[in-house]
Amino acid sequence: MPDEGGSPPDRDGSRREFVSEAEEILERLSDGLRELERVFAAGTPHLEAVNTIFRETHSLKGFAGLLGFPDIASLAHELEDLLSRLRLGGALDGTILDLVHESLDALFEVLGCVRSGAPARGDLGTVSDRLRRATATLVPSPVSSLDGVDLPPGVLASLTEFEERRLRELRGRGRRLALVRLRVDTQRLEDDLAEATRRTGEMGEVIATLPMAAGPDGGVALELLVTSERPLRPDDWPRGLVSGIREIAAPGGHVAAGTPGSGGPPVAAMGEPEAQSGTLRIPVSRLDDVLVRAGDLSIAVAALEGGVRAISERDPEDRLMRVVDPLLRAIATRLKALQRGVIDARLVPLEQVFRKVGRLVARTARAAGKEADLHTLGADTEIDKAVMDALAPPLMHLTTNALDHGIEPPEERQRAGKARRGRVVLSACRRGPSVVIDVIDDGRGIALEAVRAAAETRALIAPGKEITRDEAWDLIFRPGFSTAGRVSVVSGRGVGLDVVRRSLRRLKGAIEVRSVEGQGTTFTLTVPISLALVPAIIVRSMGRRFAIPVGSIRENLRLDGSRLRAAAGDEIYDHPAGPLRLLRLDRLLAGRSSVEPGGEGRYALVAGGGARRTGIIVDDLLGRQDVVVKPLGRWLRDRPGIAGATDLGDAGAVLVLDPEALVAGANDGRARS
Repeated sequence: MPDEGGSPPDRDGSRREFVSEAEEILERLSDGLRELERVFAAGTPHLEAVNTIFRETHSLKGFAGLLGFPDIASLAHELEDLLSRLRLGGALDGTILDLVHESLDALFEVLGCVRSGAPARGDLGTVSDRLRRATATLVPSPVSSLDGVDLPPGVLASLTEFEERRLRELRGRGRRLALVRLRVDTQRLEDDLAEATRRTGEMGEVIATLPMAAGPDGGVALELLVTSERPLRPDDWPRGLVSGIREIAAPGGHVAAGTPGSGGPPVAAMGEPEAQSGTLRIPVSRLDDVLVRAGDLSIAVAALEGGVRAISERDPEDRLMRVVDPLLRAIATRLKALQRGVIDARLVPLEQVFRKVGRLVARTARAAGKEADLHTLGADTEIDKAVMDALAPPLMHLTTNALDHGIEPPEERQRAGKARRGRVVLSACRRGPSVVIDVIDDGRGIALEAVRAAAETRALIAPGKEITRDEAWDLIFRPGFSTAGRVSVVSGRGVGLDVVRRSLRRLKGAIEVRSVEGQGTTFTLTVPISLALVPAIIVRSMGRRFAIPVGSIRENLRLDGSRLRAAAGDEIYDHPAGPLRLLRLDRLLAGRSSVEPGGEGRYALVAGGGARRTGIIVDDLLGRQDVVVKPLGRWLRDRPGIAGATDLGDAGAVLVLDPEALVAGANDGRARS
């Protein structure tokens, strides 16, 4: 018996099922909307793209209504009405496209509320009202008649307004018309229809699916009204699925002779064994629980290994320990493989977040008066779902910046000898334990003088001070910094790149920028593939051990004492790539950035980029290890430079450090002083 006030188990199961299925539908809607934006921008016919979005919206409406989610069903119904008018020839423009985008955003948001159990947003009625008003303004376009097409009266009467209109349009293009009859097994109805529709789509287009009376054997008979370029044959479908094909009209309006054994529009092929599904939907929380249990078990095994090692050192001839030791090592190896397998199960392709960014581009470009296309590379690169979800806001902000600040208006691009339409590229690739994502635009680039002037206005640099390119790249990430001369609907409030960098730091990642005036800008984001098991270097300083994520480290150095020197109160290392400022880890953790030269540190870990590039001195490098980063208590959680804690498996907890934050804190303190 469920607790009072709780959700019954079957209701919870229905909600999870609905959310999972609805997410897939909305992702397909996003793809369809991107395709609609593409064909609209190219000025090519967009009916197919509208029809795709309409079908997905119709599916979402029916699914939401069936499982009892009225907010989503109602909003999907209003969007479906608008799309139906577009299918009937209503004029499509940027305002309508923006409204479809807003409706899709609202559906995503409501679905998020369903997932979390939170109340739905209160302005859904406003979105629905705007959809109704827009639908009322769309006037269907006239089409040609169906003269010369000898459709059975029952078939003609069953066609919807859109189906009849679509049939007229395709007949006007000289397409053939046929009725294809299917015989499907009631036990495989859905699968057979899906397969038949897919096969038919390869040869033509299904205008309508028409149910027929069941035969004496209890099977289901269906007729598909199909248009095609060539005559259809029964062997176009799997054996036994098509029982007859009757061609209604050939090109030019001529009625064709019936094909033996025919009868209906192209639908689903049947008769082939159904492949077993290779996908199982599992809540991420369950994978997290397995990972935590495996981590706890590995710590226990490591402690047991330590005990066995201690006994073996006291009594090297102990036969039992010599048997137990390799068994424990084998168990530890298998546990590590289990942890890696659970993490791999959490990986999802970046295509999901690239899709969100793709929907943003057309809307933002219109709002900014620009023309731009998005190109993606490496969208199949996999990353932990938690990391991907956290990456979405930074990527969307960088894309918005590229469109508002980078991409020039079409006329300006033409005067500069560029293509009228700008290009924004999202590129991803895997590099060791990290994923590297580039956000590239071919716009005007970052003007060094504009950055210098804005920094001078905000008192970030002294009046008249010249700055290097690296210093300029560092300045644009300062809180409140902006070179925008106006506040637009897109950006210009100076809230952005500093937030992006903080978001990347929370992900144990980093961001760099490269730009050439007049040619474009590239932001490079580097993040770990997963935060659940992070590759780290274990270091020693002050007699204590620390873990530093590998993805935050640019380089490891063994210090050569002959290259050390003092300059302006800092310790400098003459690196082949240029002078490198050194800071000692114990001083950074104590909140002091200065360091006396000539210390006993033997190694340096290089963190930061550009003007912030700094070497952190440690006493020793103890090795590399995959660690599970756990959150800290309230008293250390907000301490700059401390990302969490981990257990190294020998019953010793160590702090996990964020070197980028440590260096940033030292540099900011130095600037203030």
